[in-house]
Amino acid sequence: MKKQLYTLTATLLIAASALLSTPAPALAEDPRIGVVDTQQILANSSLLEELKKAEQALQGAEKQLYESRNVKLKELEKARTMMKEEEFLKKKQQLETSLMNEVKEAEKGLEKRKLDIQKMKVELEKTVQSIVEAVAKKRKLEIVINKQLVLYGGVDITQEVVEELKKKK
Repeated sequence: MKKQLYTLTATLLIAASALLSTPAPALAEDPRIGVVDTQQILANSSLLEELKKAEQALQGAEKQLYESRNVKLKELEKARTMMKEEEFLKKKQQLETSLMNEVKEAEKGLEKRKLDIQKMKVELEKTVQSIVEAVAKKRKLEIVINKQLVLYGGVDITQEVVEELKKKK
């Protein structure tokens, strides 16, 4: 038992001396930390404007599709009083079938547009990421953190990133 205690104590002393022998300059140097405000970057991005326009166009197309469908159904309901029940049901079935086909075709186009918008978002994120990395290397920063997560300190590189993003238009 005493031998085990002696071995444990010796091991702890060796480990402590190894930790304490770390060179002081390596411990004394503070890491260079950068901060970046991603919300401000996106707000100043022309790519974000394109993205917003594409999303608005998509929403407008979806709204127009459903409004058109509702108008046609209302017109059929108005004409119902002038038709026999069988004729009304037949026309309603034909209208619903044609509307379903229109909706399917339109939804295919809308899905493609949604995918295009998603690709634009990914491309914007990649572009911002590469610009942040380039600015960080230029400024010799070891770490770059989102500004919303930092209470105090750090080198703010937001404006440099915004300027570089504008150059990439």
